[in-house]
This record gives sequence, structure tokens and C-alpha cells, in this order.
Amino acid sequence: MLTDFQQRKLMKLFSMYDADCDGLIVGEDFDNVAKQLATIANWSARSPKGLTLFNQFSQEWQCLQKASDTDGDRKISLDEWFVYYEGVLGDEKQYQERVRSLTALVFDVFDQDGNQKMSQDEWANLLRVYHVSPIYVPAIFSRLDGDGDGFLNREDITQAMDDFFYSNDPESPGNQMFGPY
Repeated sequence: MLTDFQQRKLMKLFSMYDADCDGLIVGEDFDNVAKQLATIANWSARSPKGLTLFNQFSQEWQCLQKASDTDGDRKISLDEWFVYYEGVLGDEKQYQERVRSLTALVFDVFDQDGNQKMSQDEWANLLRVYHVSPIYVPAIFSRLDGDGDGFLNREDITQAMDDFFYSNDPESPGNQMFGPY
């Protein structure tokens, strides 16, 4: 069962995909995120990395729809979103396949130089794709950058995502990674 705090965070995540703010997520929302990420990375839709990106977002949509589209309308409501994430968060294998693999792929989009780090500007670009105001970036980034070196590495991002999905501590840096909710 999702806690109230997890539901609040998941509502934020839902709104990040629901670009037209109609209270529903559709396949096109996932396609649009993938297109924006590919554009930022300068990956052609036909390149190996581009194909991987588009296939991963397509699989995410298909898994979400299959697991939670209870009325078969090909649209995901907030309640259906909660059902999906309750299943994912309750199953370590699903969490690894769904959340961790997508996190790694998105990290690769922004790690253009392959140095295994993201700068504050790169983090701002990521949040822009998900419709998070850039005004929050400095505060978010400084909380996530625990060692203060000006970069987030893959482990920092993975830990932040784990905290976002599982931690019920409002002060945990990962719980702030997408801004206020």
C-alpha cells in the first residue's frame, strides 16, 4: 500500500508526464518525452541509442497500460497510475526493470561526454523535459550534490531515485529531486 507521502510524490511524477494537464496520460505523452530526450542528446530516432531510447519509453507505456488501464480506454488516470506504481514498488524485479533501467538510460542522454557525471545545467535540461520550472534547479541540485563537487554521478542519481520512490523522510534529498509537490 502506498503511503500518503508516496502518493504525493507520484502525483508530481504523473504531472511531469501529463504535459497537457488533462488529468490523463496517454502513449503520446511518453513519445513526446522520448522525442525531447533524443533531441537533447542529438540522437536520431534510427541510431542505436535513439532506438534504445524510443523502445524503452514504448515499453514503459505498454507496461503501464497493461498493468493499470482497467477500463481499457488507453488512457491512464491518477488512480490507475497509483495502481501501477504500487505493483512496481512492491516487486524488486519490476522496480529494477522499470525504474532503474529508465533512470540509467536517461542519465546516458545527459552524460554526453561519457564522464559519468551530470552538471547543474544538464540537470536543468532534464527537468525542463519534464516541465519542471528552472527556478527550482539550484536548490534541487545542491541538495542532490551531497559532496559539493558540482556534479551528480550515476550512483547519486540512482540513490536519489530510490529515495524518491521509497523514502518517507521529507528531508531526504531524493524526495526533492523534481521540485516541490
